[in-house]
Amino acid sequence: MSRNMIINKLPAYTYNWLHMNEAQLPGVSVVEEAPVAAEVPAEIRQDMTKAEAAADAAKILTGAGEDMDALLADAGVCVQTYTVPAGVRVTDDAVRLKLSYADQGFVYEAKKTGGEDRADAAGTGRINAFRYVLEPDSEMTVVMDYTADQDASGLAAVQTKIFAGKNSVLHLVQIQQLGEDFTLLNDIGGFCEEGARVELIRLILNGKNTFDGCRVELAGEKSSLGVDIGYLCKDDDHLDMNYDAYHTGKRTTSEMNISGVLRDRAFKLFRGTIDFQNGCSGAVGDELEDVMLMDSTVVNQTIPLILCAEEDVVGNHGATIGRLDDQLLFYMESRGMNREDIYEMMAKARIDAVIRKIPDEKTRLRMMPEAEEEA
Repeated sequence: MSRNMIINKLPAYTYNWLHMNEAQLPGVSVVEEAPVAAEVPAEIRQDMTKAEAAADAAKILTGAGEDMDALLADAGVCVQTYTVPAGVRVTDDAVRLKLSYADQGFVYEAKKTGGEDRADAAGTGRINAFRYVLEPDSEMTVVMDYTADQDASGLAAVQTKIFAGKNSVLHLVQIQQLGEDFTLLNDIGGFCEEGARVELIRLILNGKNTFDGCRVELAGEKSSLGVDIGYLCKDDDHLDMNYDAYHTGKRTTSEMNISGVLRDRAFKLFRGTIDFQNGCSGAVGDELEDVMLMDSTVVNQTIPLILCAEEDVVGNHGATIGRLDDQLLFYMESRGMNREDIYEMMAKARIDAVIRKIPDEKTRLRMMPEAEEEA
């Protein structure tokens, strides 16, 4: 079954002529799950069922939106649920999930043309669903690794929903190393009770088209969200992101740091929303984006949005977008480096800074082997 989708919708639309309110994806078709290789610590319960997970009792909404829920229902795939029991803190190991995608033999084209997304679908993709349930006073780390051969093509969709109980902590790492002609729909939704925290690290290192949505509701008092995103877009890559920190609880906090590199003819759109709902007094939200433009032919679009229905809150956003400072270039060139090497070094430094934040040592060293020598 093919579905026309509207995803990554802004919570409050801006001017239509900007064509930044949403992403439209016609002809999306998925049929079955991608294979998952799992390493699961003994303390964590694992279930696979077509029934809705306990996390959905909180009616968790996601960043991509209801069309992703509908796409999942069409496919009828199993939901993989990982639960950490109350009072159990797994800090020396991680749930490691490797999703491997074979070449599906088609390219889903989604490009900005005349201000609108246009897509030509010619095949069926793969879809997976995950639920992470953290009972009160628990903690766990989950590493999700999306991989495919460099020359592979196709379409993949992954939905992740999180229920974080009182005073629990989830460290979620998602690493994207797909083929040059792959399209990924990556969707996250979360619900945090009192004192709970969700920390998301997202690395986007390859893939032709990426549609990335995330919405976390900070419902409990003093609950918090931390997001660190690192991306590298090249050639004709298309990256569309929608991140929403939804504050409903008192004294909640959110922090989003987005750092990336655009080169060649790459396109990137980031929608970042800090949404203060009535009753979230004392809440604080911060959002910072740092984008390095390697070529004059790239397209960079950013919507930093603060919505406020509560007076006693603090919201901050900022962006640094452009090429390297001339003084820095002159300094490094005077020490024998050519300009291309300088840009490559600075691009790698941005990605490495995010990799260093990965809490799972095994994954961190795999992504950056030189870190072992530095240690």
